[in-house]
Amino acid sequence: MAYLPALLLATYFLALWAVPRYLKAKRWPLFLLSTAAAGVFLFYARIKWEELVIYLVNGERFDMPAAKLLKNIIRDYSVVALGVCVYIIGDYRRNQQLNEQLIRAKAEAEIKLLKGQLHPHFLFNSLNNIYSLALSKSDLTADSILRLTELLDYLVYRANQDKVPLSKEVQLLENYVDLEKLRYGEKLRVETNIAPLKDGQMVAPLLLLPFAENCFKHGGPGADGVFRIKITLRSDANGFEFRIANSKRQKKIETPPGGIGLENIRQRLTLLYPNRHRLEITDGAEKYEVYMVVTIIPHPSPLIPNS
Repeated sequence: MAYLPALLLATYFLALWAVPRYLKAKRWPLFLLSTAAAGVFLFYARIKWEELVIYLVNGERFDMPAAKLLKNIIRDYSVVALGVCVYIIGDYRRNQQLNEQLIRAKAEAEIKLLKGQLHPHFLFNSLNNIYSLALSKSDLTADSILRLTELLDYLVYRANQDKVPLSKEVQLLENYVDLEKLRYGEKLRVETNIAPLKDGQMVAPLLLLPFAENCFKHGGPGADGVFRIKITLRSDANGFEFRIANSKRQKKIETPPGGIGLENIRQRLTLLYPNRHRLEITDGAEKYEVYMVVTIIPHPSPLIPNS
């Protein structure tokens, strides 16, 4: 079709010039003006093309009335409009894919940053515990260093992975609690109720540890003089439910500002499990409690119900 170059020229003019420069910039008058210019060009090109065809066939010049070409001109406009729409849709999809890649890259960078913050935060707290044992010349100092070595092994070799077995997260939590038991001795009573875990269930690393750290940082002996912590965890095929509560000091002791544990975990949950988690924190007069539900496998049913 010899008339095809006119259609392509109008289509490319609108798609590659008018749309990027005027439509995307919301410069509507200029975009409408460009569209009208393309329409006038097609109208004129169609008339001249038909006149040329008649001249080549009959050898006579003929002024083609526009009314006789109305159907052809409307078809030409439709073809150009379709081509421009296809270009706009393709450009939109490319931009969407680019935006999704940027969002994923930003989220991954934020997660790495949050995990990087958590490691020194945890190490600082653990070293403080060992330091207090060393000051009292406790025989448990060596055992606490051994426990810390095991914990650091996890942080170095597993915490940088995207997913780890939930059972390893529970083991990390128990090791940290055992490390604290060495420091508190008989003053600490920990009640643990962890149901059998589903084999192969994978979660993001370092989801449970910050809550245990928070217990020991801000909790303390209650009215009976005993520091009590209760940990409950159960899981099913879709996710897990975690609850940890601690007694509170009767006399409030100021803690150093700038803690990042809970804020860290809030941000990570938002990035890793958007619309698939629930985090509730209850700060009572005598007890501080954290309740967390994480849905690992998206499911139309509600999250694991509160017990």
